[in-house]
Amino acid sequence: MFKNIVLLLLIFGFCNFADAQTTSTALKEETNIYERVYDAPLQVVGQESATFDELYAQRPVILALIFTRCTGICNPFLVKLKESLQFKDGDDSFRVMVLSFDPRDNLSDMHRLAQNLGLEENEQWAFAITDSISELTQSVGFDPVWDSARRQFDHDALLVGINREGYITKKLIGLRERGDLDLLTGSINNVFVPTYRLQNQNMLFSCFNYDPVTGKNKPGLGLIFLALPAVLTASLLISISILVRRSRR
Repeated sequence: MFKNIVLLLLIFGFCNFADAQTTSTALKEETNIYERVYDAPLQVVGQESATFDELYAQRPVILALIFTRCTGICNPFLVKLKESLQFKDGDDSFRVMVLSFDPRDNLSDMHRLAQNLGLEENEQWAFAITDSISELTQSVGFDPVWDSARRQFDHDALLVGINREGYITKKLIGLRERGDLDLLTGSINNVFVPTYRLQNQNMLFSCFNYDPVTGKNKPGLGLIFLALPAVLTASLLISISILVRRSRR
């Protein structure tokens, strides 16, 4: 009986941990929204050098940040993105910019990546490098961490939507489906999305409250309620452990 109770409590605690992880991802997707992307100089495969603002001034950009030596998420990320955007093939309302954040990558590496994906002739896609990657990643809220033991970066699979004025309108993390990409392409083309809810004083139990003055998210009451089950679970487990020890004595 005692083992069953403990198992149920552990499962319950894990579910709350998963909810917290989802909240963390959602929060990351809200960082740097409506801020301008850094105007980095770009070297684009098969094209003349250009600055970022020259590209998004022509048409909005979906930015995918990867590195060619990645042994983890990068390749599945790009394959999924290509598959999910097939329904918009030839759509000239946006461009997909695949940009390496690894200083070791060069144009030959990016050209090889484009060939492997079968996109070297696709004018909707561009593959590029920049010598100002730190400034650009900071401007979009992307923070890859170098693991010297594995010689790999730990990073999110991040898509950034940038409109023709250079502002970040939406971010997506992870492998996403067609519906999410519809919202992303709509946002960079200034399409109104009626499902977005604005923060107001009546939303007392939000996990995070957006401050329009500072542009930052602050912890809200909802975050306390989200953490409460985990705290109660830990307290209950400690109490049960103490009672069991006393009964054995």
